Amino acid sequence: MSMNSLRELDINELPFWPRPFRMAVLVIIGIAVLAAAYHFILADEWAAYKREVANETTLKQDYETKYSTAVNLPLYREQLEQLNSDLETLLSMLPNDDETPKLLDDISLIGTRSGLRFDRIEWLNPQPREFYTALPMRIELRGEYHQIGDFVGQMSSLDRIISVKNFKMQLQDDGGTLSLSVNAQTYRQQTLRAKP
Repeated sequence: MSMNSLRELDINELPFWPRPFRMAVLVIIGIAVLAAAYHFILADEWAAYKREVANETTLKQDYETKYSTAVNLPLYREQLEQLNSDLETLLSMLPNDDETPKLLDDISLIGTRSGLRFDRIEWLNPQPREFYTALPMRIELRGEYHQIGDFVGQMSSLDRIISVKNFKMQLQDDGGTLSLSVNAQTYRQQTLRAKP
């Protein structure tokens, strides 16, 4: 068939075209119909299917995590009870508002028993933190080296948590007496207990 005869083909006479051309047109029409059907009918369904497959993986992982938690729940509760017990023990070592004056009295008593003379002992401004409030205090005292060592040792054995920092020790003019200036800090709790 020549190019001129191809140009003479009329779409209205399609049933009378030569067989290879009719088949080619049918294939093109079939491909166009399939493409349109995919685009208008199946594309959204395929995208939804892909989303559900991805969601299935997430749901399986979530299920495995929750199953593991559920299986170990008695163990977690036991650990939580132990942690709450440990927390109660630690919190009992922190003074509350009623016990802070008593803490100063205890420190004064320890110093007096050690043979020291206090120049100053006072609370400084509280310093709120995320889970606790720091309660700094300033202590200035005088005495001999071993008396000061005994005082610091006894202070560390108090029932309350006290940290000693920024201390400065100087020899006094009389030659045998030392002066100790120290910043100490105790803490007041602000944490809440976890519920089992």
